[in-house]
Amino acid sequence: MIEHYTRFLKDLGDLSAVRGLMNTDSMFWMVVRGRDTPLTVTEVACRLGADPSTIVPRLPVDLPDTGYVALEQSERGVILIASVGFSPTTPGAWARLTENAQAWGFWWLINNANELCYGADGALVTTLDILHPQPSGCTGQNPRGLDAYLGALRMLAERKMTDAETGVPYPDQYRDWETALATVEAMSGVRLDLDRLVREQQSVYAPALDL
Repeated sequence: MIEHYTRFLKDLGDLSAVRGLMNTDSMFWMVVRGRDTPLTVTEVACRLGADPSTIVPRLPVDLPDTGYVALEQSERGVILIASVGFSPTTPGAWARLTENAQAWGFWWLINNANELCYGADGALVTTLDILHPQPSGCTGQNPRGLDAYLGALRMLAERKMTDAETGVPYPDQYRDWETALATVEAMSGVRLDLDRLVREQQSVYAPALDL
């Protein structure tokens, strides 16, 4: 899965260079899935505080500023993508989004700010900075709730620490974002690929995702 996301980010970077659209400096990706019944794009948009009458088709790679998100209906949940974004910013927003539902997500910014998160049944269960994925760096209602999925991120963090201590030359890039994206796929069962970003989807301004 990490190899898939290595190719995905390279292809996205190539697309940006040619078309001047979304690049790999920042991204937001989340999957929201109902517990008992499937959620629709409109229902998820409303849970994020959006006005459903303002939903319009847009390319995910060409969204407006922070807070705008593309939503895609799929058999495994509603998939949210944005070029710049954040997870829900308040406990109330998490409660609305995950009422009788689950949500897995990851975002990062150009300054390396980032968050991997899991919410369920009205609460933010676990959240962490993937650059510091040790158990002491995890927070939320259950800080150890994602332990079963964090092995690759923790191994990568240990490798970087060992490289620094032993003076191993810094590689061109540690695959932090690629590993985090693979972790979201492992948790949600949904794969992110370039095709999702270059076809029109429903988009809207979602206040709960805007700092």
